[in-house]
Amino acid sequence: MKDPGVFLFYNMRLQFTPQALFIILFCFLINYSNAQFELDYKPVISSGTLPAEFLSTAQSMSEKDISRLGDIKYKSANEDFLKSNNYFLHELLLSGDVLLNDPLSQYVNKVMDELLKGDPSVRSTIKVFVTRSPDVNAFAFDNGYIFVNIGLLAQLENEAQLAYVLSHELTHALKKHSLSQYIENIKLKEGTSDYEGGTAKERRLARYRFSKEHESEADLEGLKMMKATKYSIKAIRGAFDVLQYSYLPFELVEFRKSFFEDEFLTLPDTLNLKKVSDIKANDDYDDTKSTHPNIRKRRGTIDPELVVDDENNRKKFLVSEADFKKIRETSRFELCRLYLVERDYMNAIYASYILLQKYKDNIYLKKIMGKALYNVMVTKPIPDQSFTPSISIGAGRSSSSKQYSIPDYSNIEGPSQRVYYMMENMNSVELNVMALSYVYKAYKQYPEDKALSVLTDSLISHLVYSNNLYLNDFSRKTKTELKAAPLSASVDLEQEESKYTSIKRDQQKAELETADNFSKYALVGLLKEQDFVSRYSRISKGHTKKPFTESYAKPVQKKPSKNEEEKVPYLGIKKVIFLDPYYLKLKDDGEKKTVKYYETEVHQQLLGTVQKECADKLHLEYMDVSVRNLQQNDLEKFNQNALFNDWVEERLKHGNKSRELVTSYEFIEEFIKTAGTKYVAWSGISNSKGKVERNNYFFILMDLETGKQVKYQTEENKGRDDKAMLNSLLYESLSHVVKTAN
Repeated sequence: MKDPGVFLFYNMRLQFTPQALFIILFCFLINYSNAQFELDYKPVISSGTLPAEFLSTAQSMSEKDISRLGDIKYKSANEDFLKSNNYFLHELLLSGDVLLNDPLSQYVNKVMDELLKGDPSVRSTIKVFVTRSPDVNAFAFDNGYIFVNIGLLAQLENEAQLAYVLSHELTHALKKHSLSQYIENIKLKEGTSDYEGGTAKERRLARYRFSKEHESEADLEGLKMMKATKYSIKAIRGAFDVLQYSYLPFELVEFRKSFFEDEFLTLPDTLNLKKVSDIKANDDYDDTKSTHPNIRKRRGTIDPELVVDDENNRKKFLVSEADFKKIRETSRFELCRLYLVERDYMNAIYASYILLQKYKDNIYLKKIMGKALYNVMVTKPIPDQSFTPSISIGAGRSSSSKQYSIPDYSNIEGPSQRVYYMMENMNSVELNVMALSYVYKAYKQYPEDKALSVLTDSLISHLVYSNNLYLNDFSRKTKTELKAAPLSASVDLEQEESKYTSIKRDQQKAELETADNFSKYALVGLLKEQDFVSRYSRISKGHTKKPFTESYAKPVQKKPSKNEEEKVPYLGIKKVIFLDPYYLKLKDDGEKKTVKYYETEVHQQLLGTVQKECADKLHLEYMDVSVRNLQQNDLEKFNQNALFNDWVEERLKHGNKSRELVTSYEFIEEFIKTAGTKYVAWSGISNSKGKVERNNYFFILMDLETGKQVKYQTEENKGRDDKAMLNSLLYESLSHVVKTAN
């Protein structure tokens, strides 16, 4: 017999109109899309083969563009612009922030196809990419490269709004607004500009006015492109709302502290902000020193043009509404991780919270939440441990200065303000206990996930090593249970009444009546779990190997002096991972420094070559993840470099004294096994040539497991940055890496 549901559908479908069938199919696609986010999420990565522009050099790109200039006015300025433009474009393409052949980029390109459906020749010159940035923005280069940030995709309401953003950026590219601005700045210096004022301040304001004209032109010309399509024109009004409120999270959802609570852990009401600030975004702000007109002016300019006769025949979605919603949801998942990389922990917590309302079992979101809570916790000052933990645990609020990772909650608008308030007003112990409760419950739901297991151990380590709290400092009974038998927990009922029993009774009574000591009773449920008790006992007694992330949880040790470091200069490391070296060549004419783009690129490649030659001489094995000499099929290397750039950027943002976890540590752990080493080396030089040529050199060796710097070397010298000098610096640095003290 047929399944009843299938049988019912089979008989009903004969009565459906084509429109009804379309609605059913659409709902099915939406539900299928949502199902992809229910339990887990894998971050988007690039795929396919690398385009030609990723394989060339900035110099070759510039020379090709310069060859097309011909005999024009301001030719020298045009050449300088093309050199800098292509250099920064090339650096962006290889940064790891640009996605290739991924679902987001493919969808955005389909929208561009719709915009330029009637002009295939122009479409062939335009290349659109999605960038892994949380900023609500899009930007364009004059040579037809357009970039759309993930942060913008996460905020848009419909496909027509995306089409308008693309048409705006397309206008910038086709009108070559960046070059025009560059030439105008030169005219202002020469005194030949129509916008020139008498003073330096007036000239600066003239640059802003000129730029505003470009933005207004992009708004109006972009609208003309939209009118040539079947996209809704009315929907464009919403695009300006997206810009006006871009500083707010992608959704406004009431934040409830009950999200972290259970039958044993109850957060005090003092952590709940009673009333959040109203949203006050002003669209008529002072734009005198801005490159863009304010939102009200932009609306005023374009609103009269938004009325069209055929609006009823236009649509908000031409490519696919289902695809748009899937891409937007994907971007929101991506945002959660990007916020962590940017150390924007409050937005990471709130964004994960929003999505967990829809996907309550998603392990990816739970890990984002756990990591964000951990990193907020380790930025909190450690409480004074002179008190007796069993009595004072969780009592009182931290009155120390605000930590850098938590912006002042009073400056936040809307429901997310409660997150800032709550995190700001929890001390290290309270946050540690709450985070441990949340992460361990997630681990119990997904016991095979190593990242959650390691994070649990790290949170326990922090309680032990930083907060000096052990199992007997936490109650195994709830307040209700203790109040029912107030002496059972701390007083021997057969003991003769004395001043000692009286003291204990008074202490316990005072403790039970204290409203803010929730931490002491928060782990009652976890202490019923044998696995949790065993973990805590193991870590506190140190009987077995500590978790590899424990170094984040221990109190920061005093940094050794330079002399102490020099006592053990040799590390005996056999293999390292080489990142792309950093290089910058500057011309110093006394008044300003200008970048020598061609020379910078050539010397960067030279530094990479010398680095490998020195390693070969020293018999130091290495894995090179450089993207400076990619081949068409080197996509795995391209993705590896993106991962490492994320890791290094975040790690350097943390600083040497930070105990924060690097977001991608579990991905790095897998790579360590593949690479056969946990050490990553990064070198670089800044060369400035004026009356005297100076070189500032650095060499950093980092441990991927712990995130700590194993070696940090800087050196300044005078002279040419030729191959001999580079060889001397790198050979010395790498010899300390590979050689042993013996």
